Amino acid sequence: MSTSVAIAVITFRRPALLHALLTSLQAQEIPAESDYGIRIVVVDNDADGSAARVLEEFGEGTPYPIESVVEPEPGIPFARERSVELCWNDDALIFVDDDEVAPPGWLASLLRAWEATGADVVTGPVKGNLPDGAPPWNHYSDVHDSTGRHTTGEELRKAYTNNTLVSRRVYHTVTPGFHPAFRYTGSSDLHFFLRVHRAGFRIVWCEEAVISEDVPVGRTTLRWLVRRAFRSGSGDTISRLLIRPGAISYVLVLAYASARVISAIGFALAGLLLGRKTHLLKAVRRFFSGVGSLAGIVGINHDEYRERHGAGRGSDGGESVPGDLADGAGPESARVADQGRAPVADHPDARLP
Repeated sequence: MSTSVAIAVITFRRPALLHALLTSLQAQEIPAESDYGIRIVVVDNDADGSAARVLEEFGEGTPYPIESVVEPEPGIPFARERSVELCWNDDALIFVDDDEVAPPGWLASLLRAWEATGADVVTGPVKGNLPDGAPPWNHYSDVHDSTGRHTTGEELRKAYTNNTLVSRRVYHTVTPGFHPAFRYTGSSDLHFFLRVHRAGFRIVWCEEAVISEDVPVGRTTLRWLVRRAFRSGSGDTISRLLIRPGAISYVLVLAYASARVISAIGFALAGLLLGRKTHLLKAVRRFFSGVGSLAGIVGINHDEYRERHGAGRGSDGGESVPGDLADGAGPESARVADQGRAPVADHPDARLP
């Protein structure tokens, strides 16, 4: 029997980007010597089903069939959890973002790495393509480009859902997968993969399975860099405290956050003395990541995606409110992928082995 692999895409009102991604996915070739059954699953997080117009262009005759559903509950964790439900019986699922484009050979590289390593999770790099006129600091920073950070086969402690293959045994064990506390803030994927690693599953890197994304102009400003660093730090803290609540975790998180701030000062001094812009950018990212980590201790995060889903207060959707944890931890929790189990409304980490 063939090995079933689903490519899972969640999308929200980005038709042009979704069309580009699906076009690149349909152009992928799988290893000739392998027997894979590939399909694509699209979860539209727009209650109005705006992705339907794009999906109509990929009907019969395409190399890989597309299944699509609408997930009306706004928020990335709900859409991701729905995609897991739809891929429950596949041997593996591959998470990609709707603003990415897969170059030729991407899928084959990811599958070969899965076969060769026998890993439970295989993740690859994302290369950001900067827009014309992007401020110079973008060219000195790796914030938009994760290529070249690891070697193929290297084991990692975490991953993200922007370019990652996950074996069925993983999402059958670590469930529910995506915590609704991260509805508008991001980091639900970090929280999931930290739990995956803690449960004993192997996460490996595949440098050859590179995927690309066009960086929008709005993500080339220092203001965005500061907010993203803050959100990443806060999301990391909240993830770790959800996984392992208690005094010890608070002490460890506090130590980590303090170390980030102190190292930021060191990079800033080195950057000024040596005239290295890369050091100065690292100083900015580490400082605000450390500040975000400290804010996460009391549940504060940057609601980056709140306004995109029509739930924002203010013009930029950037209000940081502890209430997001209350939003997610209430009775309206994400559905559990395994329908044979009762939902855990407030603490999915209780299912950790």
